[in-house]
Amino acid sequence: MANQPLKQHKSIEEQIKLLKSRGLNISDESKAAKILENINYYRLSGYLHHFKIIGQDQYEADLTFQKLIRIYSFDNKFTRILMYALENIEETYKTRFAYTISAKYPNNSEIYLDNSIYRSVNEFNKFKKLFEDEKRANHGLPFIKHHNQNYNGQLPIWVAVEIMTMGNLQSLYKNLKPIFQKAIAKTYNTGPKQMSSWLENITFTRNHLAHFMRIFRYNFGRTPISCSNHGTFTGNGKIFDQLLLIHYMYSDSEEWNNYIIPELTRLINEYNDVVALTDIGFPADWEKKLS
Repeated sequence: MANQPLKQHKSIEEQIKLLKSRGLNISDESKAAKILENINYYRLSGYLHHFKIIGQDQYEADLTFQKLIRIYSFDNKFTRILMYALENIEETYKTRFAYTISAKYPNNSEIYLDNSIYRSVNEFNKFKKLFEDEKRANHGLPFIKHHNQNYNGQLPIWVAVEIMTMGNLQSLYKNLKPIFQKAIAKTYNTGPKQMSSWLENITFTRNHLAHFMRIFRYNFGRTPISCSNHGTFTGNGKIFDQLLLIHYMYSDSEEWNNYIIPELTRLINEYNDVVALTDIGFPADWEKKLS
C-alpha cells in the first residue's frame, strides 16, 4: 500500500467549513471557532467516526456541534472520576507490593534488586536499567536526595515503589516467582493469573485516560480475567469492565459508595440526552453491579 501524503494545516475557518460540508450542523460558527481554538480538531474527529453514514463521508442528519461537544464534555468529566479512582488503585498496589515482598525478607530492604526472586534474569536486568533511569530523572525529589545523601543512593523497596510506574510494577509482577505472585494476589482475594491480567488492564486504562483518549463507544480490546471471588466481566470491551475492575481493586469501600458511585450517577443523569448506557457498555443495573 502506497504511503499517502500527510494532511496539511487547516485554519479554524477551514475546519468548520469541512465539518459543515460533511453534514455537521453548526448553528453558531463563532462559538464553534472559539472551541476549536482550544480543543484539537483531530481529537474531536475521533468522536465523529461513529456518526458517519456507512459508505459515505457524511454524518448522520441529526448530528450537531453542540451534541458533539456535550459528548466530549462527558468524557472529560468521566475521565476525572476514573483518574481519581485509579490514584487509589496505584497507591494501594504499591503499598501491598512493597509490604508483601519486604515482609518475606525483613532484613533485606533492597530485595527487589535481587534477581533470585524473579523468573527471568533478562527481564530483571531490563527493569534495573529502567529503574536507574527513573532514579536519575527524579534525583531532585526530596526523598531521593535524602537517600542519596544519607544511604549512598540505596532505596528500600517501600521508597523505590514511589518512583515506579504502573507499567514497571506490572512487568515486575509478571516476572516474580509464583510464591510472591500468589502472596500479592491474595491481598486482592484473587489468583496470580487474574492479578497479572488485572494489572495489565489497569495499566492500559490508566495510560489511555492519562492521554485524554476517548471513552465514548471506545472498545478497549481487552477483558480482565474473572475469578470466583468477584463478579464476572461483561466482555463487551467497553469502559464498564475496566470500571468493574477498579471497583474490585479499590481499597476504600466507604468512599467508593459515598463518592465514586454518586459522582457517576450525577454524570450519567446530566448527559443522558447524548450518552446512552450502551455507549459506555453499562448494563441497566450498573449501580447494583458496582456496589
